[in-house]
Amino acid sequence: MDIFFSSIFVKYEIAFLGVNLLYIVFHLLHSFFHWYLKLRTFICKKKTADKIIEEQQQKVIEDKKLEKQETTTVSQKETEPVKEGLSGDQKQYLSELIKTIKTRIARGEFSEARARIIEGLSIEKFNKDLNCLLASLYEKDRDYKKAELIYKDLILMNDTDPELYLKLGFVLSIQGKYEIAYEIYKRFLSLDENNIETIDMLANLGHQLGYHEESNEYAYIFLKKNPHHSDMLYLTAINHINLKERAFALESLKKIRTIDPYNGKIQELIKKIELEIELENNFKIEE
Repeated sequence: MDIFFSSIFVKYEIAFLGVNLLYIVFHLLHSFFHWYLKLRTFICKKKTADKIIEEQQQKVIEDKKLEKQETTTVSQKETEPVKEGLSGDQKQYLSELIKTIKTRIARGEFSEARARIIEGLSIEKFNKDLNCLLASLYEKDRDYKKAELIYKDLILMNDTDPELYLKLGFVLSIQGKYEIAYEIYKRFLSLDENNIETIDMLANLGHQLGYHEESNEYAYIFLKKNPHHSDMLYLTAINHINLKERAFALESLKKIRTIDPYNGKIQELIKKIELEIELENNFKIEE
């Protein structure tokens, strides 16, 4: 009986040992599999990193090739012979075409004029007269932005042409871009100091921007050539009022009254300024 139980116990011991061995084997296999996954992920990441580095290196090489090609292209362009100018026949044709365009614009045939302008520009893209005529058509359509761009392009090619600055300043003023227009007109005045129209615009734009002293500087230059210009005299009076220079304002207003004695607005403004001066003097005496 004891032998029987002993043999049964041994069998259970062997079975338990077998189970333990299976667990150990399973645990080892699981660990190996887990490390295998880690190793494969690491290798994949390394390959991906290497691939990214390789792609970046390839991109740098391609960029250098492209830069070299662009440099070569620019060098080729610089060494290309300059294209010859227009032939005598082309110049004569453009001259006649411009006359026709001006006639059509005067007649109000704007569509036909535009078509002729485009025809002319296909021969000479940067022709000043054709571009200015096209800009004038944009101005008639109130498309001042396009006219502005045309004048700016022309100025880039010829920054000493006073007429272009005058035209550009006008379209900027129409668009309410007073600050830019003011600077444009000042630039224009440096090219043509005696242009009275520019001085007029600077006086008015300066007043519009609140530059009352500068506005009066230009206004008085204008008045030296046009001493009886009542609008400019009125502008100086308003500038002096804004600067609290009532005596000078009164002087300008009285000149206007001499020119236009029946102007009720000026009469009332004179009385107002005289009263303010009188009150100011009385206040000083009381002090």
